[in-house]
This record gives sequence, structure tokens and C-alpha cells, in this order.
Amino acid sequence: MEGAAALVYRAAKVPTRRIKAKQANYFLAIRLDDQLVQQRLKQFNDHVQATAPKWRKYLIRPAQVHLTICAMHLRDENAVNHASKLLSESNDLLSKYLVSADKPTVTIKGVGFLDSGRVVHANVQPMSPEFMALVKELRLRFWSHGYSECALPPSVPFFEDGLISDGSEKSVTGGRMGPWSPHATLMKMRGDNLLRLKRQATASLKSATKNQGTKAAPSHAKADSDADEETKKVTLNDFFGIPHALHEPFREFELGTQVIARIELLSMLLPKDKNTDYYKKVGQLEI
Repeated sequence: MEGAAALVYRAAKVPTRRIKAKQANYFLAIRLDDQLVQQRLKQFNDHVQATAPKWRKYLIRPAQVHLTICAMHLRDENAVNHASKLLSESNDLLSKYLVSADKPTVTIKGVGFLDSGRVVHANVQPMSPEFMALVKELRLRFWSHGYSECALPPSVPFFEDGLISDGSEKSVTGGRMGPWSPHATLMKMRGDNLLRLKRQATASLKSATKNQGTKAAPSHAKADSDADEETKKVTLNDFFGIPHALHEPFREFELGTQVIARIELLSMLLPKDKNTDYYKKVGQLEI
């Protein structure tokens, strides 16, 4: 197959469960350090700490809020150096997609949730098609060099070595790299007891649905004054996750606009920068 000399294919009969994903330890991201954005993030955190202090342990510190572009597992220092070099040498994408002299921007407005309320995030407004195209190709470039957070299914090619020849990403196919859906995480439930809590919540949901119909809801769930309690749908978030009432006042909240000056390669595990309280940077692409 042309352009696929560096690819090795797994036999289709290898069980998927035997191919385990390695834990991500590095990621590409856009930092949200605009002064107004930081003030609005602090305003959200102050609200949570004042109204529901028991949930403050799940808050993300404003200085660490960012937009993740992609995560990856870099196995050693050599891989980190390769990934950093790949990012810094991707400036050809700037001239290809960003023809305007103005730097791209991202506007943050509104707060929502993911994963049954386990994650509370700020919404990202639609970005320019040019910047979205740049991010897509950058993610594809890293993916094609073997840097990804997911294990490959047996039917998709995987990489025997680290870096492969330029342009070979065109021959990489499969559903492993999904579309970029940026959001800024504001709160995230973590901990070893999450699975236990979710199982308990699932059992409570089943019990409520079976024994009490659609009336049941816990005390922390936000009441919908416009809905008939007889027909109100009970969901898992009523029993598990960060209460809607906590972030509902920020549903249309404008957090501001960030000028995107760079894309950075950051470490999840190295100590945070002492001066900025932000993730340790090991590479960047200046825009």
C-alpha cells in the first residue's frame, strides 16, 4: 500500500479487550489567560464556594483552565522531544490557514455539563473555519505520528515506530480520531469512589423509576417550576453528579474572549509552574 510502509496492521481476530489504552500524560492545549476571562472564572468559583462549599473540591483553579486540543501518551524523554519538535515545526499550517494578520480568537459563553453531571464546563462559541481547519490538521498530524490517547481497534493500523514520513497521515484511516469539540472544564468529579457512587446512583434511579414513577427527585435537584411534576423526567444526574442548581445561574454567562497566541504541549504529571500555577510547558507553536 502506497505511503504505508511504516504502518503495521493487527490481525482482525485479535480481541479488542487485549489492546489497552495507555494513560495520557501530555496534551496540546490553548491557555485561557485573558484578564477578563480569568476574572469571570474566579467569579464562578467564588459562587460555588459561597453557595455550596461541599462541592468546591471539584473546582478547577482559574489559572489552570484551558481548551484541550488532544491528549497523548509519551513514553519517554525521546518521545517528548519528538512531539515538541513536531509541534514547533508545524508553522506551515499557519501560512496555510491563517492568512489574516489578526490572531484567531475564541469566545466563551454559557456553562453546561457532561457525563451525567460529573463535568461542568464553559461553552465555546463557534470558531473561525480557518482555525478549526488548522486544529483538525494539527490533530491529524499528531495522530498519524502515533501520538493519541486511545488504543486502536484491531482493524485500524497502528504504528511500529515513533515518527513516520511526512504526508503519510493521508493513508491513515479509521474512526479513532473524532471531531474536535472544545470546552473549558470548570469542575470535575475525581476519585476512586466515583464508580461506587455512580452504581449507587444508577440503583436509586431504577428504584425511583420503578416505585415512584417520574415524581422522584433528590433534594438537591433543581425544581422546574414550568414542568408538571407528574411528567418530569428523572435522569441519572438527579442522583449522581454536580447539582444543576449550582451552575444554572451561569447558563448564559459571558466569560469573555481569548486571543489565541500559541498552542502548547503540556505535561499532566510534572509539577505546575510556580509562578503561574499552570501546567509545565514542554513545547509550543507560536501563532
